[in-house]
Amino acid sequence: MKAKLLFLFFFSCSIVTAQNNNPVYLKGDFGSSNVKTNGGKGNGDFAFGIGLESYVGIKKLKNATLALNPVVSYLKTGYETTVGGKVVVNYINVAVPVSFVVNPPNGGEEMGVAFGAGPFVGVAASGKFKVLTTDPFKKMSFGNGTADNRKTIDAGLTLKSSVRIKKLNLGMQYNIGLTNLVPNDRIANGAYIKSKNFLFYASYAIFGAKK
Repeated sequence: MKAKLLFLFFFSCSIVTAQNNNPVYLKGDFGSSNVKTNGGKGNGDFAFGIGLESYVGIKKLKNATLALNPVVSYLKTGYETTVGGKVVVNYINVAVPVSFVVNPPNGGEEMGVAFGAGPFVGVAASGKFKVLTTDPFKKMSFGNGTADNRKTIDAGLTLKSSVRIKKLNLGMQYNIGLTNLVPNDRIANGAYIKSKNFLFYASYAIFGAKK
């Protein structure tokens, strides 16, 4: 429920952003999801998501703009273990990178190349897991207790680059998890799990963009 309310909150913020003449883009993600653990890496799985992003100018420069690039998305992540198990976690993911947008002198604001970096926070909406290939999936529990499978909150650094052509953005995004996802009451012998998601994305302006 908290994750759904968070998504609705940022969707409402996007409408306000559009009314203030800042563009709002519908964004689709796809790529690879994995984790890094104290025992090594998992086997990567397919990741995909859908959400909204915007660019809010901070400072106008010659042929460039420094801008906030807030993003909210529903993101499916997962990985396979070395013994054939599988973990799937769905997040409401919020990122707020600061982007440097370069516009070519003759292209105006209809074209541009952007590079950005900043924090992200993911709130677990749902999840499932199985220990072995032949096992049925079980529902995951989120929290910090001994009976929980993962922490509710993931957080870290997002790195982005993109090319904009009129209303379309095409880009890449790397979410580097810095939070240990092992519940506090289950951490033993230095155990940790940290997320790693590499995504390609396309976003199209649905509000506020110049024609």
